Amino acid sequence: MGQMAIGIGRRQFISVLGSAAAAWPLAARAAGGHPRIGFLDISGAIYEGRNVAAFRDGLQRLGYVEGRTVDIDYRFSNGDTNGLTALARELIQLKPDVVLATAPSPVRAVKRVAPSLPIVCPALGDAYVPSLAASFAHPGGSVTGLASSVEGLLGKLTELTLDAFPGTTRIGFLANPAGASMALYQQQAQSAAQARAVEVQIEQVEKLDDFDGAFERLGAQKVQAVIVPGNGLLQFGQKRIVELAMALRLPLVFSERGGVMAGGFASYGVNVSENYRRAASYIDKILKGAAPGDLPIEFPTTVELVINLKTAKALGLTVPPALLSRADEVIE
Repeated sequence: MGQMAIGIGRRQFISVLGSAAAAWPLAARAAGGHPRIGFLDISGAIYEGRNVAAFRDGLQRLGYVEGRTVDIDYRFSNGDTNGLTALARELIQLKPDVVLATAPSPVRAVKRVAPSLPIVCPALGDAYVPSLAASFAHPGGSVTGLASSVEGLLGKLTELTLDAFPGTTRIGFLANPAGASMALYQQQAQSAAQARAVEVQIEQVEKLDDFDGAFERLGAQKVQAVIVPGNGLLQFGQKRIVELAMALRLPLVFSERGGVMAGGFASYGVNVSENYRRAASYIDKILKGAAPGDLPIEFPTTVELVINLKTAKALGLTVPPALLSRADEVIE
């Protein structure tokens, strides 16, 4: 494909990619049998139950019943970015018609193994356009799906954190430097905090073993709350993050609902499960012959605030009534 690009324009090259991607599922299904979907996730199966259920529900609404009218092969890397390529190879050997890659890292792994295979991702961000797609409106290649965030989300999440804990002067921020959107998330959080004269202590974690040291330093710095942005490693490590924070009596504010279900204080962010449910419609269109490059990347329709009152009580926190009134869901 690289040789084919020599001497032709960018628009022509994207057209060639789109045509190849559209042809893939048709060729794969010509051998007969059910359509086959590959599912590649950087997190673990135990953490993705809600999202997987939403994806299956979306498929079922469109007439696809797993094991009866469609086959799905799952692979989870359990937070290990380096293992994604090997898992992608395993999936490709099973000859899927399309892959649901749950985050940009799995997307890149699939593209390394099968550049023209159609990929749907329910968590694309500005940092990955145009590296994975030419634009949101016209992806142009083999990748499409849904955006993982809305503009300024981490800034708003930071403001919400400071509203929840009046008088806060220092907060922590967990960051995985491997995340392509992480620098943007950090900048948004720091800008929002600085506007209110609050210091942000950033702790970088690249693997699960880094969490203990990060929280030791956050405790030593006497931060009053910790923000956990959306990231595959941080999602997989939610349980350990909550354990470490509770030991220090530190409230956690996540950008993903799963963190609250694991015991965090609150979350404010996109309804990720709804993105998975909507991703099923992309799968359907591609299985019916649509080219992923012709399917615009959609933006989230729901941002939700979830508060865990059980955790608040365990930490001895009083949640401001104004914040409770804004919550979409309160866990008691």
